[in-house]
Amino acid sequence: MSIQKNIFSDRSYLKQINKNFDHLIKLIQTTYKPLSLSYDVKLFEINIVSFEFLQEFNGSNQNQQIQLLANINNLHQLWQFLSLNPTSYDCLTFIDELYQLTLTFSSVKQHLALHSEDFLLTLGISYDDNIRFGCFKILALLINDAQPDSKQTIARFNRIFYDCLYDFNIYYEEIKCFTIESRIIDLTKDDINHLINGENIRVDLEKEINQTIEELGGYVFFKMHRSPKDAYENLSKEINNEWIRIWNLTEDEDPYLNFMKIQNVNQLKLLFKNSDRLRQDLNELSSNEKLILRKWISNISNEYRCFICNGKLNAISTYGSQQNSIENEKRMKDFINSKSFQDIILTIPYSHGVVDCAIDWINYNVIIIEINPFSKRSSAAKFSWIIDRDILYYYFDNYGCVNIKF
Repeated sequence: MSIQKNIFSDRSYLKQINKNFDHLIKLIQTTYKPLSLSYDVKLFEINIVSFEFLQEFNGSNQNQQIQLLANINNLHQLWQFLSLNPTSYDCLTFIDELYQLTLTFSSVKQHLALHSEDFLLTLGISYDDNIRFGCFKILALLINDAQPDSKQTIARFNRIFYDCLYDFNIYYEEIKCFTIESRIIDLTKDDINHLINGENIRVDLEKEINQTIEELGGYVFFKMHRSPKDAYENLSKEINNEWIRIWNLTEDEDPYLNFMKIQNVNQLKLLFKNSDRLRQDLNELSSNEKLILRKWISNISNEYRCFICNGKLNAISTYGSQQNSIENEKRMKDFINSKSFQDIILTIPYSHGVVDCAIDWINYNVIIIEINPFSKRSSAAKFSWIIDRDILYYYFDNYGCVNIKF
């Protein structure tokens, strides 16, 4: 069983939903005139990229590497080979060597400028962090970034070219039948600035938000690219811990578990104002954005994190201290490996992603909560992105079933 739709295979759609791709490509080709490296007639044309070729390239001096790069007949085949073999030492070394060439030679910068769209839309969306980050370092060189290999630069590129592809408004329609009822509201850049600064917003926008909250049952959770789950401490100080008066919580409700449950625009603005996560994400934006309002569900139990890569559900894990009785373990594993469960989880429009879901073990109902980037930025739950890499990447292809950790 594998996914039916994959946005990563549709380049036109990727550029449509993320204007940053075209912006970067134009910036690169303005900074460095696109120009092919000179073909060396003394060398054979390289028609097939293989591990043997990578090993030859990695073992050569820089002048020889430039000629090998120039004689590759189809650079797309090279990028594709690297993306399909991200755990290979030869592939990772090649990326490092290519970075050094790009750092040193303007001719290599011009060559890569010519092929920048293919390079970005193949390696910049890779499921492997190391390959993707290596790509971003090289792209940063092509726009003369002052610190192309810094953590800050790589993180910024990763947010605006990769993470944002997992925004809720992109995937909601695909999973609508299996997720929590939600609404999407358009915001202008001015709206966002007002919300972040805790200022008054447009009357029509305030009316729309309040009406949507009412339609969703009176209590909602909201998010932008990410949720304001970091706002608790700042918010507590802002409202002087007056949770009953300002947040309308009862004495029995734990503020830490319910601070993201909002009833009105004023509470939404307070969360906006006190979330560093939202401020960090939104300060990098240059266009309009989406406000996501989701019906508040008080008790979602039996939550699981699913790891999809290469179009297959490879692994699934419970969260934290959640425990399941041993006597039920076999039927739970059978259900997770069943077509009915995987048909739901694999409705996501991504060949790789981290899916949070809830399973009702009495009625076997499944709710998809959200989809996260397939990246170390997303928690691996009871797995490890490093130790369990082969499990998270390839387990279903190797063993024909899902690796499960309860």
